[in-house]
Amino acid sequence: MKIDRSIADGETIRWEGYELHVDWMPGQTEFGCCLWLDLDGKRIAFTGDNLFGSPTDPEQDGHEAVVARNSAIFEEGYGHAAKYLTELKPDIVMGSHSFVMPEPTAFIERYRDWSDRIVELYSGLMPHDDYEYGFDPYWVSAYPYRVDLASVDESKVTITVRNFRDAEQMHRVALKLPDGITADPPVLEGSVAPHSRRSFDVTLQVDRSRAPQGLSIVPMDIVLNEEAFGERFDFLLRTSEANR
Repeated sequence: MKIDRSIADGETIRWEGYELHVDWMPGQTEFGCCLWLDLDGKRIAFTGDNLFGSPTDPEQDGHEAVVARNSAIFEEGYGHAAKYLTELKPDIVMGSHSFVMPEPTAFIERYRDWSDRIVELYSGLMPHDDYEYGFDPYWVSAYPYRVDLASVDESKVTITVRNFRDAEQMHRVALKLPDGITADPPVLEGSVAPHSRRSFDVTLQVDRSRAPQGLSIVPMDIVLNEEAFGERFDFLLRTSEANR
């Protein structure tokens, strides 16, 4: 997708006499934002799918859905959004699908309380001390997810490993490659500092006389601190114009 112009977090856009503020506001997805402006003495916040419901109903707390596939760790998503809106103090919240939420102060407080409770609930559900390892489908990820070797013999993929723990984390990531595909390196071993990410570049090469045609899946076998997680993550590899 071609991007004509990127907008930075916190940027202000002037449009037909209005000042539109754009802030990164994750929630239902890591990639959400809030667009807000002051209009006729009211602060109006456009929040997308991150928040909607009826502020007049004390049983509603504003969250729309929990979708792990949206890369939405609670503290970094809904928790961040709730704190952000508490500080922004909007008079009107405009959700997606034309949902209008006037006088949302108490509603946002309930939203913030829920964002704290949901962390406790998932922490109790997951077998690990850090619930993110059972919830987040991206703590090992490949970029690009679709690697194209249809017209070139070599391409690069970046593997990123995330550490949610308070201590250094050791890892071993082994790429399970189809015949005719080689990787340099084929196994990633190393450490990641507490609460951080580390990325590794891998060069992939294809031998077309042996490689399968079309699309292949490349699983990644994961070991963290000597605990085997198995083939938890993957990326796609295309070796021919078929199945574009």
